[in-house]
Amino acid sequence: MMHLVWLLMISSILVLHAAEVPKKAIEAYQAGHYLKAKKILKRAAHKGNVKAQVNLGFMYEYGKGIKQEFDKALYWYKKAAQKGDPKAQYNIGYMYEHGRGVKQDFQKALTWYKKAAKKKDVNAYYNIATIYYKGDGVEQDYRKAASWYEKAAKHGDAQAQFNLGYMYEQGQGVSQNYTKALEWYKKAAEKGYAAAYYNIGTIYYQGKGGLQDYGKAAYWYQKAAQKGDPKAQYNLGLMFLKGQGVKANKIMAFQYWLESAKRSNEDAQNALDKLCKESPWACK
Repeated sequence: MMHLVWLLMISSILVLHAAEVPKKAIEAYQAGHYLKAKKILKRAAHKGNVKAQVNLGFMYEYGKGIKQEFDKALYWYKKAAQKGDPKAQYNIGYMYEHGRGVKQDFQKALTWYKKAAKKKDVNAYYNIATIYYKGDGVEQDYRKAASWYEKAAKHGDAQAQFNLGYMYEQGQGVSQNYTKALEWYKKAAEKGYAAAYYNIGTIYYQGKGGLQDYGKAAYWYQKAAQKGDPKAQYNLGLMFLKGQGVKANKIMAFQYWLESAKRSNEDAQNALDKLCKESPWACK
């Protein structure tokens, strides 16, 4: 079974840049002197330093070494957002999407994400896409979701590449196209995105779109199995049992099913029971 990854991008990590905020704030933060860093950032923020405003907002939002205060986080984010800072705009959108210190409001989240998206914020592309895909607070729209995922995918976002591949595989918002699904899955796979390994393997194994290739299926299932994917481990066991894309080997089938069963895969446990009854020597 294929799965679309729902994971949303979180707010950005606090990063202090010497060219943008006082050097002493960087030194204090890196040394773990958060209250001192806050004091320096606050002084710079009041003087209009945009990056100081964003970073101060982050410290308040996540309580990084200081008391968590969402209202102050939003205040400083909005100060920076009014000056066009995309990270501040994104963070405001995130707060509205998840109801962090404000009433959850997906429309407002979209409004702020789209402001950040105009500045080519990739995280904003991804979150806009996911809101449309899930239909959170808006009419579900796969076409818009695919469009926004593609923007993020073209900027190298592995989650977006995987999700776009899934949409091409399922024909959601785009014409079903297994070749394009593979193209996007493989881009995600190149970045080590493990979930893509299994989906690529399944397209080749099931021969979707006439692309059946047991050798390639085994290759991708093995990559997924190495990451601990129980479904890939189970399928590899079947392939070793039947000699599909690999040399038939009941011992290997047993080993992969055993690993899968350890991860609570019932199909693997049933396959193990059957194999051990038919070929007790393979289970020793």
